[in-house]
Amino acid sequence: MKRLFALFLSVLFLIFALISCASGGTDPGTETLPGASSPENSGLSSESESEPETQDQTEPVEPIGPPVPVYEYKYEAPEDGSFTICGIPLSEYKAVLYFPTNEEYSIMVDEGTRMKKALKRMAETAGFELDLSTAKNERYDTERKSEHEILFGYNFRREGIPEPDFKKNYYGVTEDGTVYFCAAGPLLYEDLFGMFLEEFFGVPYGSEEPSGGCAVSPFYRELPQMDAERLTAMGYSVVFEDDFNGDDLDWDVWEIRHPGKDNCGYNCGSQVSVSDGLLTIRGEHREDGEYGESWYSASVRPKQFYCRGYFEASIRCSEMNFGANDFWSAFWIQGPSPYNPEQSQGGIGPGGCEIDIMECWSVDRYSVDFWVSGVEGQSGLSCERTDVSNLGNNYFEEFHTFSMLWDEDYYWAFLDGQLVARNAHAYGTSNVEEEVILSLCLPSDFNDWISPDYSAEMVTDWFRIWQK
Repeated sequence: MKRLFALFLSVLFLIFALISCASGGTDPGTETLPGASSPENSGLSSESESEPETQDQTEPVEPIGPPVPVYEYKYEAPEDGSFTICGIPLSEYKAVLYFPTNEEYSIMVDEGTRMKKALKRMAETAGFELDLSTAKNERYDTERKSEHEILFGYNFRREGIPEPDFKKNYYGVTEDGTVYFCAAGPLLYEDLFGMFLEEFFGVPYGSEEPSGGCAVSPFYRELPQMDAERLTAMGYSVVFEDDFNGDDLDWDVWEIRHPGKDNCGYNCGSQVSVSDGLLTIRGEHREDGEYGESWYSASVRPKQFYCRGYFEASIRCSEMNFGANDFWSAFWIQGPSPYNPEQSQGGIGPGGCEIDIMECWSVDRYSVDFWVSGVEGQSGLSCERTDVSNLGNNYFEEFHTFSMLWDEDYYWAFLDGQLVARNAHAYGTSNVEEEVILSLCLPSDFNDWISPDYSAEMVTDWFRIWQK
């Protein structure tokens, strides 16, 4: 994990040089960092009047990688080697990792133990001990756990912390010294914490040299959104696009994926239609189907396969009224055909990786999954999953943009341009061409009591693939 973290920052932060905690500091910021040009909001204290001659004032660096803030600065540890936040010794702080206890988010709670270890290990790398506990609550917490807090999550309210905004990933320090990390998904807390340590402690991920100390004052950071402008600046351009403006799917470039038998029914082209600028995949029971009476749906894919790039689609997901015994919407990528799960080993296997950009499970929850085989200590395919939930979205009534940046180092998952997951499961990212799929998936079976009149629809407004 340390090696991946080191690669993550060295490649994607572009320039995360060292900064002086003792000066007024240079905080270039970006448009997404409110007040970044103000020294009072720089996050750096001014405790010494004798600054090194080499304390360069640098110009802002516009981020051109995945959406993380990019700064250019020099780090200068306090002469006494102390660790302070708003003048408070870091040793007086207690950290709390918040998780909802709602049964639907049990995966998040289960992830808490692993994440606690990761956060504490990162703090040790920086040279201090993180006193960290886990809090499980379903309501906003307003009662302090200690006089001086470091908070991970979103189930808390404190003076000076912005109102919870699930559409953003952000972190900062309040005027009274409270440190907070708020993210769309719990797995991103590690990334935000790493950015904090890198900027204000001068400690890269995986560094063997502990920090020489730090003096942090109030600041605010926010991860920028992924959009067309950022993609273009990164060197990407659209290589495949369909706005579905005709009266049928363009079968010269699209095809039905695996027509015929699938789970409890059949994939069939007759379940696909285009009208009013929308692609609709319909799931239903048919007495007169091409393969006889049964349940029918469809999966479609571009005929061309792709290796790496940015994949996005605007989708209104199908309703799931019967849990696992129902159609479900999916936007996903899978290895070369014919797919061989045993060869699906990410960057080292000829089968690549199954990348589930979106599998929708309820009105406000979908998952991002990465499947590979051969993971030590496990048999068959192994999955690393991120549940994207509790963001206030309605996936059944609204269109949302689901997307994935697949580059040489990581898979970056986004919802409406917001980073929700980052992963390089087990063996790094796939380096083989894979199929890109839109599916209204058939379940393994429908309950006998589900009426044959039941139907579902997955609707796609547009679909794009970007590559360098």
